[in-house]
Amino acid sequence: MKDKIGIFFSGLCVVHCLLSTVLILGGVGAAFLRVSEELVHPILLIFIVMIGLISFPSSYRLHHNPRPMTYGAIGTVGIFLALFFDTTLEVFLTIIFGSLLIYSHYWNNKLKTG
Repeated sequence: MKDKIGIFFSGLCVVHCLLSTVLILGGVGAAFLRVSEELVHPILLIFIVMIGLISFPSSYRLHHNPRPMTYGAIGTVGIFLALFFDTTLEVFLTIIFGSLLIYSHYWNNKLKTG
């Protein structure tokens, strides 16, 4: 269940990033969207970090494979670092690292459930 929640929030990051970019490019409330992102990004990142800290170590104790946790850490750090780049690079990095994080939660869940 923890990994499914992790997949949800990681996917939410990717969708939020893509949707915000489309809306900004379309001229729909660009100033409002930029201000709202200052609140949305930290909240999503807090959830991603908390879920990862709960999910990956506890699952590692069951399956003893460090790779999902390693990929999850790389994905989390990548999403965090993406926040410091301009919009185009931020979107690209968020898609890449968000997808890696989704994959790591999916893989972690598969290893747990057999």
